[in-house]
Amino acid sequence: MDKRKQVLIVTNAITDQEVMHIRQAFSAEEAQKIDVKLNLVHVIPRLPTCYFSIPSMGVLIEKYYDEAKQTLLQVGKLLNIAKKDQWLISGKIRTEVLRLANKLNSSFILASANEIQELQRSLFFKNIHQYALIKNINQLKRF
Repeated sequence: MDKRKQVLIVTNAITDQEVMHIRQAFSAEEAQKIDVKLNLVHVIPRLPTCYFSIPSMGVLIEKYYDEAKQTLLQVGKLLNIAKKDQWLISGKIRTEVLRLANKLNSSFILASANEIQELQRSLFFKNIHQYALIKNINQLKRF
C-alpha cells in the first residue's frame, strides 16, 4: 500500500451538502482501502488593529471566532476527525491554507468552489500541491 495521503479540508464557506458528499466518499467501501488522513482548517481573516478600539467590532470579531470554532467542531464531528487534526488559524486564506498544507505535507486540498478558485490564484499552488477535480474517491488512488 502507498504511503498515507494527507487531505486538508477547508471549512470556510463549506456547505452541509459538501460535507455530506465528503462523508459519503470517505466512508464508502472503496475509500476504506485507501490510507487517507483528513485534517480540517478554518481561516479567520485578520482585521487591522485600528478596528479593535471600536467596541462593536470587538463583539463582532468574537462572534466570528465563536462561529468559526463551532463550524470546525461540527464538521469535525460529522467527518469523525480528531480535535488535534482541526486547525483554527487567522490570516489570509490563500496564504495560511497553503502554508498549513505544506507543513502537513498534504497531497490534496478540498475546499468549496469559491475557496478553491481563490487558492488556485496563488503562484505557488501548482508548485506545492497537485490538484484535480475529484468526483470519486477512487481517483485518489492514482495520485
